[in-house]
Amino acid sequence: MPTLDTRVDDFMQAPVAAAMFVLADRLGLSVERLAEPATATVLASTAQRDLNPWTGQAAANRVRVLALAQPLRDLVTAVVTDPRNAWWSASLDRRAQLLLTGQDDPQRDPLDLQTPQGPNDAWEIYAQKPLRSIVTSTELPVARDEPIRSGAHAEISSGISDWAPVYPVRQVRLSVSATARVYEVDSAADWHRLVQRYGDAATHPGLDESLRDAAGIDNGPAPTWSAVADNYDAVHLTFAGLLTGLYVPHTTEEFSTTLWAWNWESTHWLRSVFISGTPLDELPQAPEGPDYHRPL
Repeated sequence: MPTLDTRVDDFMQAPVAAAMFVLADRLGLSVERLAEPATATVLASTAQRDLNPWTGQAAANRVRVLALAQPLRDLVTAVVTDPRNAWWSASLDRRAQLLLTGQDDPQRDPLDLQTPQGPNDAWEIYAQKPLRSIVTSTELPVARDEPIRSGAHAEISSGISDWAPVYPVRQVRLSVSATARVYEVDSAADWHRLVQRYGDAATHPGLDESLRDAAGIDNGPAPTWSAVADNYDAVHLTFAGLLTGLYVPHTTEEFSTTLWAWNWESTHWLRSVFISGTPLDELPQAPEGPDYHRPL
């Protein structure tokens, strides 16, 4: 188990976490406010605006935000150790998975999901995601009238996501089987271990030059999703995994990996392990969250 100092270091040395705390400090948000799940979730999405690989300044902004976060260690420690924020690293909540799909998104029946077969294609390696999965985000413990109900809601509220769904957006609450096998990504090291175990060096084309040139990122190989599916039904990126894993290189003797394309707390499902699905009211437009952006 990591020590307190080591865990705090994980947040201090991760660009998304650093940017979130820099924003919180500039906005004067207290430890109390950061213990509000919707506030923290919106901040995490906002923090990625200046770190997006395609801004043209992503590499410089990563360096800058890490330097700006250094005086904030007391704030980071207070928030990371706050028991109200234990959900940041919590394992998948099987009773609270929200599936959001826009009118233009592929209509995949979550109760009849095709398991990946064979080697990854080029997109699956580049984007670090299974092509035909469905993606859920965990419903936050928030008030009934809170528009930001999950990481997915925060993402589309931010207006900066690669995902721009056509409204109205369908919402379904899925209930997951107790026997579902879920791999938890709570850090850059967890992502690396997934690739280490299930990646196939023979299918990796090498670093993506556009990603390297635009943002100084070497994404490394991806897990072969059909191989992951032999042992797991889903891969869950926790909220802490998002904050401490995104854009953070992790290197061992074999290779280096950098998670870069998972932008909110989410789970990619490789197999249908759902007990039921409950349709919720559609979203007629993007949820209205607070505007926390302050340029780095």
